[in-house]
Amino acid sequence: MAQSKLGRNAFTVQESVNMDSFTEWYYQVLALSDDADSTYITSERPAKKIVLYATPGAASTLEAGDVMSITINGSAGTGQKLLIDLGDLPFTLTGILMTSLNCELTTGEGAGDTVALISFH
Repeated sequence: MAQSKLGRNAFTVQESVNMDSFTEWYYQVLALSDDADSTYITSERPAKKIVLYATPGAASTLEAGDVMSITINGSAGTGQKLLIDLGDLPFTLTGILMTSLNCELTTGEGAGDTVALISFH
């Protein structure tokens, strides 16, 4: 049987182009009481996919009417923002290389509110 020259964890060109392969993933809980930046999504370690969901087991006060804004690849003041109704969690974003991620609660109380983030790199 022929041995692969690429190794067990190597990806084909097509997998890399389609962003269907991930080398690592990170879990993080973001506090929404103030601007929350992901420490794992950086320009050196861009994310190919993120999943946001309610923090499991947390006594959070997230409500269906609360709205969270997400800023991707830019500072919170200048970047384009996505608005997500927290009643619609979990939320998945894929198909773009993300070099930074900032989350903040735009409506609702915010004190003690958290959201869980899984980023795939």
